[in-house]
Amino acid sequence: MANLLVVGCSFCLGWWDFDSDGVERSNSDYAWFDELGHDVTVYAHDGGGIMAFAECLEYLSDTMKSQVNLNNYDAILIQESWVPRINIQRNLSYKKIRHNIYRWEMDRLFLNNMHVWPEMKKSIAEEFDFEWQPNMDNWLATVNKLPNGYRTLNRACASYLDDLAEQSGIPTYSYSFTGIKYPYKYIKYLDVPCATDELFFRNQLHNFDLTTGFEGHFTKQGNAKLGQIIKKGLDIELS
Repeated sequence: MANLLVVGCSFCLGWWDFDSDGVERSNSDYAWFDELGHDVTVYAHDGGGIMAFAECLEYLSDTMKSQVNLNNYDAILIQESWVPRINIQRNLSYKKIRHNIYRWEMDRLFLNNMHVWPEMKKSIAEEFDFEWQPNMDNWLATVNKLPNGYRTLNRACASYLDDLAEQSGIPTYSYSFTGIKYPYKYIKYLDVPCATDELFFRNQLHNFDLTTGFEGHFTKQGNAKLGQIIKKGLDIELS
């Protein structure tokens, strides 16, 4: 049994269902990594991507700051998510939600798709004393859709994540949700199907609504399936 460090997005928070108001919510008592058969420590970043994962590994590499010794881990697993996700936080901190499971505390000053998050826009406008204008949404959406821009920045973050993993000296693997893969030199992708092919828009596995365009997270059954997929690739690498 290996001791794994897992770094991922909101899909690492647990399995998801809906509250009485129809709002999707996470349940931390079970998640896909419980299927791996290894001891795990998880850092989950809801809304985060490659940039957040690099910041996390940088933070954990600083033993004085994080109180974490990376040498205690046999391997690192990156659960890649959507791209790009460019988050700029005031501070990086984590809250324990379950034994060895940590969720970052969101304190964002910027998010590349913040134009679709009303509460964030309201908070930023109030803090910096200005009125959010509709044309600002158009500007942010236009920048977000450019073929380069944030995607170029995201590739730079992937390179930095790869460097941090190599500096740690710990075997590091990545699982691509979408099938998009970065040209890592040190991090190795698991040779298994991506989640968008195997799990998304599957009844009983994924929360979605085609009529509204809602794309949510995985159910308990979906988490079990995801864990089995990742376990298959990880077992090959750790054998």
